Amino acid sequence: MDKATAKSSADVFQANRDRAGPLLAKLKTEGIGNLIDGKAVPAASGQTFETKSPVDGTVLATVARGNAEDIDRAATAAAKAFKAWRDMPAAQRRKLLHRVADAIEERADDIAVLECIDTGQAHRFMAKAAIRAAENFRFFADKCGEARDGLNTPSDEHWNISTRVPIGPVA
Repeated sequence: MDKATAKSSADVFQANRDRAGPLLAKLKTEGIGNLIDGKAVPAASGQTFETKSPVDGTVLATVARGNAEDIDRAATAAAKAFKAWRDMPAAQRRKLLHRVADAIEERADDIAVLECIDTGQAHRFMAKAAIRAAENFRFFADKCGEARDGLNTPSDEHWNISTRVPIGPVA
């Protein structure tokens, strides 16, 4: 790598680090809880662990160390929420999932910068990964209307018909 490229890479790295500063400060102050029933909550045991950046070893945040009890709480909350999600009209589910995709796209660079520092991945890769996440939500949003249609797949030997019935949360 020549000196100009090295300086340019160092400048980009520092710019991304500066951009991440306020985001990291919030994570370091608030920590990261388990997302259960729509809320960030501490682990039932109260245990935590530190997540460190592979870039320089700095502590990024304290994270709730979930265990079987936390998984149980999350599964119970998901099962409770399932009926309302299942019964929600497809157009409404579609709209909601598109809003999630919009939110990811609006914060894609924040997500990419934080992921770079958290995982050590290159920004050019993580920027694409953030956009890909939004695309995934859009793909499934656009499938809402046909999700229960199933398939009709005849062949010379038999006729196979499948139906799709939501069964609830799985892990």
